[in-house]
Amino acid sequence: MPGNQSMSEKKKLKRSSILKAAVKQFSENGFAETTIAAVAKEAGVSFGTVFTYFETKQALYEAAILEPLEEIKPYFSEVNDQFKGSPLEKIKEMIQCHINLFSDRSEFLRLIQQVLGSPERFPALFEELATFVNDFVGSVIPVIEEGQREGVFYKESPSLIAESYLSILNGMRLTFTDESTHSIWNSLTIQALRLFGPVTK
Repeated sequence: MPGNQSMSEKKKLKRSSILKAAVKQFSENGFAETTIAAVAKEAGVSFGTVFTYFETKQALYEAAILEPLEEIKPYFSEVNDQFKGSPLEKIKEMIQCHINLFSDRSEFLRLIQQVLGSPERFPALFEELATFVNDFVGSVIPVIEEGQREGVFYKESPSLIAESYLSILNGMRLTFTDESTHSIWNSLTIQALRLFGPVTK
């Protein structure tokens, strides 16, 4: 039994290394220009090993986008559950969390940009991202509305605020290439908060 468990862990690690290599290669070279051989070399595995875990290049590309998306999804689709306190405290904590996530994931964000820029090429993935956006907007609107009732957030369309916030997140990691430890990210946290408020009295 211990031997089987060890083998299972090794398989998980190997699959993870292939997926990480795929994110890097696809983000740098795009879908068409990325080869399985390049992914295998990056991951330190044989060409055939990649196909042990992913049947096709398309399947690998989809996993490189959908699996990281699944990891971060709760922090976007469950705002009320993930973040605590008043509406202002929730939004502050949410923004800090999102910027921390995205400042560390420049390669993943480039992949998202590829899909958003070619919806006709990746219709299923585009639909997944559209659902992700809709889920976030639906999740954060009640927090924004509560903050508006309390007078701490701007009296603007909650859905417009939420979508504008996502646009900032989507663009900031592509605009600013600094390391995730750079002070620019603290400044961007403040800028993102200004989309919501707080309203000064």
